[in-house]
Amino acid sequence: METLYRWSKSVDEEDLEEWETKLLMSDVAFSAEKQVKRKRWQLSSFLTTREQADLLRAEFGGGVTEVRPGDWQPSAEAGANSLLKIRDSLLVTESEDEVVLKSLETRYPGRILLSFPPQLAFGTGGHPTTAGCLRFLVDLAKERANRPWRLLDLGCGSGILAVAAARLGASEVIAVEIDEMALGYARRNAERHEVADRITFLAGDVIPMLESGELGSFDVLAANLFSALLVTLLPFFPSGLTDDGEIVISGFLTSQAKEVAEAAKAAGLPLCDFLRRGKWVAGHGRR
Repeated sequence: METLYRWSKSVDEEDLEEWETKLLMSDVAFSAEKQVKRKRWQLSSFLTTREQADLLRAEFGGGVTEVRPGDWQPSAEAGANSLLKIRDSLLVTESEDEVVLKSLETRYPGRILLSFPPQLAFGTGGHPTTAGCLRFLVDLAKERANRPWRLLDLGCGSGILAVAAARLGASEVIAVEIDEMALGYARRNAERHEVADRITFLAGDVIPMLESGELGSFDVLAANLFSALLVTLLPFFPSGLTDDGEIVISGFLTSQAKEVAEAAKAAGLPLCDFLRRGKWVAGHGRR
């Protein structure tokens, strides 16, 4: 693995939306995280050269640190105390320690256990948007338990939604991601959970894929993206859905929910259910 350069900046929660918009308008791929008991959010972007990272620092402030492979590879104990329960079906941990995983399987029999250690891509399960999407996926999987169903995951990040769908019974999953680094993690996560044979990972822009119909029709379309991108993509969603297709979307704040809901309704996919976790919202809609 190569050395990377991390640009990061801490912002107050009331300024988070403004900063996310700034970075999106500048085509900066980034993550936003806030640790428990901390008041400020940390925006981060990982670059392959110091020059790229320094350009972000010059434009947006913040700092730059060098990240060697040994610095970001998670240890076996990483996330051992982190646990997310979704309904009575899923259990998500950031640990990949076999002893910890065996213990969890014993303590929570009957649950599907997902292990997603901290990585440079989105999606350990700890973020409220990921948790909201997983909750909806669990419910949809139960409704579709007696019939085959296909899922399209847009902006799959670490692959957690794609892997969860496969483990929950999806007959086929296609996961699209523009970031090659994230795709590498996603493929390895699918292999670790023994569902690589049911997930196809694709790199590229999903809009031409949906417009051409090359991916076929899906029963469920999941997209955990930022609000501006969701608003742009929603008009293209119907072309990729079956007649009774459903969508699971998240990545937007409560202040952005109205705009996203209006875009979904205009696309013929009105949101009928919402889940709010703090300032973050996940939505479920159907044709």
